[in-house]
Amino acid sequence: MPDVLPLPGLFGLCYLAFAALALTVERHWRDLVDSRRGPPRRTVFRLRLAALLCIAAALSVAVRHEGAGFGILLWALALSAGALAVSATIAWRTRSARG
Repeated sequence: MPDVLPLPGLFGLCYLAFAALALTVERHWRDLVDSRRGPPRRTVFRLRLAALLCIAAALSVAVRHEGAGFGILLWALALSAGALAVSATIAWRTRSARG
C-alpha cells in the first residue's frame, strides 16, 4: 500500500503548484477569484512561494520513490501533466462562468 501513495501525491503537488502559479496571473485571478481587482502583491508572493515549495516537494517525492534517474523523469512528466490539468481546469471554469 505505501508504494501506491507517492504517485497521486506527486501529481497532486504538481497540480497545486501550477494552480498557485496560474493565480498569480492577473487575468486568471480576475476570472476565478475577484473580477474587480487583481491579486495583491503579498498574495502573489505567497502563491509563488507555495508553488516553489510544492515543486520542490514533488521532486523530493519522485526521487525518493523511484531513485534519481527515473525520479527526475517522472517529476518532469508530472509537471507537464499538472500544467495541462490546470490549464484545462481554468478553461473549463471560465467557460462555465461565462455561459
